[in-house]
Amino acid sequence: MTNQFSASLTVLILTRNESAQIEACLESAAGADEIVVIDDGSTDNTTSLAKKKGATVVNRKLNNFAEQRNFALTKASSDWIFFLDADERFSPSLLKSIRFHQRTYPRTAGSVVRRSFAFGRRHRFGALKPDRIIRLFPKGSVHWEGTVHERPIFTIPIHPLKGHLDHFTYHDWPQHLAKMEHYSTLWAEAAWARGWSSSYFRAALRAGAGFIKMFFLNLGLLGGPDSWTLCWHHGVYTYAKYKKLTELTRTKTKP
Repeated sequence: MTNQFSASLTVLILTRNESAQIEACLESAAGADEIVVIDDGSTDNTTSLAKKKGATVVNRKLNNFAEQRNFALTKASSDWIFFLDADERFSPSLLKSIRFHQRTYPRTAGSVVRRSFAFGRRHRFGALKPDRIIRLFPKGSVHWEGTVHERPIFTIPIHPLKGHLDHFTYHDWPQHLAKMEHYSTLWAEAAWARGWSSSYFRAALRAGAGFIKMFFLNLGLLGGPDSWTLCWHHGVYTYAKYKKLTELTRTKTKP
């Protein structure tokens, strides 16, 4: 198959106060032709560390993640884009697989397996079991939608990449709980703005279904105490999302 695009690659990374992660993240992706960091007003030395590692840094306030990713696309100069989070790392073979993909599948998105690490160990089951995510795109083939847990919108086929991403997520339980609280609020506000509504009964049903999915279907029961707690927290997070939506439904005028 003839390659219709150049083999150049831009890695796009969104950051805010990621000084503990950004150097290892950038080092893992150092073989890319360009790395662009879009920073949401970090108050630590994230941006100076990124510049020292050779990344281009653009400062922009984050309103929502989809909008920030779409803005990042406008700053890429390569014909291929890979979206990388600051707490993720390329495996040694991933970049080689991306280069092969560029030469062989010119109008195809690339998906990659992501392995999650939390609380000092790798998780194989439950809420943090390995998943496959779509991160590689020919430029101009994708845009993003969604306030929280944004998703790529595209029409081209998907081809799996070899290699993987390592995702170094929660370091401790307070960080995990704070993220749950923040994301549940963002989700509820976005859902309310779209005209959605809920009830406490629906919130309880959703929470139960969320726990069952993670504990049984995702085999969280095999993962030990940390996995069991994460499955429970997934149910709590789901309840919090719909509870907050219920409260917005009852206290605010619908858009």
